Amino acid sequence: MNAILITVLPVFGMIVLGYGFAKAGIIDQVAGKGITLFVFNAAIPALLFKTVATMTPQEGAPWGLWIAFFGGIAITWGITAVIAPRIDGISDGGGSAASMAAGFGNLALLGTPLAFSHFGDKVGVPLGMILSVHAPILWFTATVHHELTRHDAGFSLARTARELFLNLAKNAIVLALLAGAIWRTGGLRLNPVIDKMLSMLADASVPTALFALGLSLAAYSLKGAWTGMFTLIALKMILLPLCVFGLLRFVVSLPPLWSQVAILFAAMPTGANAFLFAHRNDEALAAVSGAIALGTALAAISASVLLYLMDAGML
Repeated sequence: MNAILITVLPVFGMIVLGYGFAKAGIIDQVAGKGITLFVFNAAIPALLFKTVATMTPQEGAPWGLWIAFFGGIAITWGITAVIAPRIDGISDGGGSAASMAAGFGNLALLGTPLAFSHFGDKVGVPLGMILSVHAPILWFTATVHHELTRHDAGFSLARTARELFLNLAKNAIVLALLAGAIWRTGGLRLNPVIDKMLSMLADASVPTALFALGLSLAAYSLKGAWTGMFTLIALKMILLPLCVFGLLRFVVSLPPLWSQVAILFAAMPTGANAFLFAHRNDEALAAVSGAIALGTALAAISASVLLYLMDAGML
């Protein structure tokens, strides 16, 4: 348990530090956005490229991992879509914003630092396989869900698919993973200067991501829509990891570490992209905002319990 506290407390301590800096006005919103862009476009891509480019042969392919993780999201998404219209605060728009909040976890700014801090660099491959397609797939699904519930005659599935492809082609994390795989397949070695630069960026990725998360949390509110907020937290942080666990137990077989990464990622609180989607469509804003803020705070406890169960061999 002491080892878990050594992992979890510094992780959430960095989040609190970023939150405090934002609330005190030491770092403003513009600077916070710049730090977040650095994390997404430089630090985490460098970490994933270096991990993939220098990794040893792996135990598995992505298909089983994707079936378990995204299959769990699909089940949770469907359940949310059914119950959302009946719950105050998340009933707008046919439940598309609620489904996005119940499925989209904070993987980049919280899940990735937490996984690397506890398991080490060996999680880079399964982590990257999920992270590289997570946002595009869920944005595509949420957009289709939203448009279908509106019965909008102007909606084009082909246009939406094209936008998904373009987003993938411009995504720094996807490009880093692809470049790392090509580099490794070609048997190339990293120049010492480039290797050192990548290492410096990679070393900055975990603390900077956590600090940036703290900065972003200062913008979210817990006011209003309490029923919807707690419903989203329960769906995202309880139902989704249970669904992924069930699929791992009864449907697919993965190396233990890959299964643990899938469950840990599934249990992460709602991420900022869900708020952006809710804001863009003016749906369930208060509930989604509260689910991000309170869910992140609760994750300090839930992540500790989850890591303890994993270390004890129960998951």
